[in-house]
Amino acid sequence: MVPHYCVNCGGELVKRVIEGRDVEACPQDGFVLWHDPKVTTAVVVEVEGGIVFGRRAIEPGYGLWCLPGGFVNDDEEPALAAARECMEEICAGVEMTGLIGVYHISKRDAPSMIGIAYQARLVDGSAPSPGAEMLEVRVFPVDSPPPLAFPSHQRVLAEFLRSRAKPGAEGPLSAAAMARRASPPSRERARPRRRHKP
Repeated sequence: MVPHYCVNCGGELVKRVIEGRDVEACPQDGFVLWHDPKVTTAVVVEVEGGIVFGRRAIEPGYGLWCLPGGFVNDDEEPALAAARECMEEICAGVEMTGLIGVYHISKRDAPSMIGIAYQARLVDGSAPSPGAEMLEVRVFPVDSPPPLAFPSHQRVLAEFLRSRAKPGAEGPLSAAAMARRASPPSRERARPRRRHKP
């Protein structure tokens, strides 16, 4: 096991049981290293009866298809992070039109994730094209999606298709932030990208 150290005093953390969970804690000042999940987004972008998918240009899942989406930065609302990821990955502005669901995504070799899935439509005049992390972008018919790289995206798509069959399931989200239009991230706020995806 790789040792971890206290952010306060620099001492090596030791194993403890707190609230029935095995954790690492500092024996000097009580700091606890809680293993919290990452927050990530996935977006079902609807286009003329189809859905936008991207074929990945990075690992994991190089060459495989996925929904646009990615990690939420600590200063972002999740819906705005989803819109930013769409701008970066499929080079298109989108408006969120619904919340598909919130999911726990278990990982063995990385922190688990909380996945937030949205449905969206393109902003007028936007045309999807590959961003730096996509080999290509394509609109597939709703009933003929490509094989997807990630089980979490398969789950999101399945839930989206089920929701379409429910009367009154479609409609805008109530939060005003969901309707904001995406804009390219400024160079001043550009951050190193975290490559792990759900």
